[in-house]
Amino acid sequence: MGMTIAEKIIAAAAGVDSVKPGDIHTVTLDRMMSNDGTTHLTVDMYNNKLKNPRIADPKKLVFIVDHNVPSDSPKTAASQKKMRDFAKENGIDFWEGKGVCHQVMMENYVRPGELIFGADSHTCSYGALGAFGTGVGCTDFLYGMVTGQSWVLVPESVKFNLIGELPEGVYARDLILTIIGQLVRTDVTIR
Repeated sequence: MGMTIAEKIIAAAAGVDSVKPGDIHTVTLDRMMSNDGTTHLTVDMYNNKLKNPRIADPKKLVFIVDHNVPSDSPKTAASQKKMRDFAKENGIDFWEGKGVCHQVMMENYVRPGELIFGADSHTCSYGALGAFGTGVGCTDFLYGMVTGQSWVLVPESVKFNLIGELPEGVYARDLILTIIGQLVRTDVTIR
């Protein structure tokens, strides 16, 4: 069997001919997104923890304020200002109040075949456009931001053969939540 789309994207980003589940590869990142939930933490680490701070490629970065719009407190406003100022100082694309971060990314940035890190767990939704997106924490985001690279564990894949039609009023979301619920309840080991 050939490689999955995720494996092909990781192989290309790692500069190798092929990968397999369980492999760990150093990859070059095509794009990175961070939102107002955690960007201020990354900015603090960048400013206070690095000896020689630099951004590998500001054009690969996108900062999006979407979780607390409008700001719900002076503390939140201060963290969003930190984010806004850092983006301006470093030539980073910045969006505020223009929609949910993943909507903004998918409508303006995500392209098939790209490997994208996002400081948000829903970054995996970029797979809908043929990209490999994965959520990361602040430290991994910072590392990718300053080096342009990171490491990826090649994931295992699961194939589902779905047969039939969904009844009226039942949608794809209902289907996947049911599948996830069955996997979790049955303690399935996927090999």
